Amino acid sequence: MDAAKVQLSKEELALVSDPGWILTKNSIMGRAVALFAELSGEMQRAASFKLQAASVWEAISSELRAASQGLDKWPANWDTPKISKGENYLGLPYVMLDYPRLFTREHVLAIRTMFWWGHYFSVTLHLKGRMQEMFLPVIQRHTQELADAGFHIAISEDEWRHEVEGDNYRPLEEATSFKLLAASEGRPFLKLSATCGLDKWNKAPEILMGLYKVLINALSE
Repeated sequence: MDAAKVQLSKEELALVSDPGWILTKNSIMGRAVALFAELSGEMQRAASFKLQAASVWEAISSELRAASQGLDKWPANWDTPKISKGENYLGLPYVMLDYPRLFTREHVLAIRTMFWWGHYFSVTLHLKGRMQEMFLPVIQRHTQELADAGFHIAISEDEWRHEVEGDNYRPLEEATSFKLLAASEGRPFLKLSATCGLDKWNKAPEILMGLYKVLINALSE
């Protein structure tokens, strides 16, 4: 056995001997889930008003149901919130709230709110396939509003990366990013994301809800 691979450093020994930090971590994760549970109700009310008023929700549902797009059946509960959590997004715990959450192989319409331990909260719009085609024109009309709210546009080819960082996202306020959004018809997916620092935890519900409403507005008008 290679002893170096199983031995602990002084700092690691201190942590493994102290249950307090892991109990605190579990408490924080529980509060993140509770925060998202409260947000989900507010999001349903905001989205219901906006999207039903624009008659977009049912139009998409009817169109894709009629076309079937190779699906055996329509994804269940795609228009109800879902909270999930895990321990290993790039090695760190996370909590996600998806609403709406239409995910198929060819078509995506989702807004994902995420808590990522050690980094930030984020709110991300994810569009793909027919959803991207339908919503892109109205979103383009809201480019300045989205930029003013701090949204970034995804520039990588991996639609399942969530880090709002330089090689994955670019601030929408940059002129080049405006051009990227204008040319998004040629990309396989569109993702727009904004963050809220963890130091703003106590104000996070208000901030995250504000970002969500910016996206709902951009999808509805």
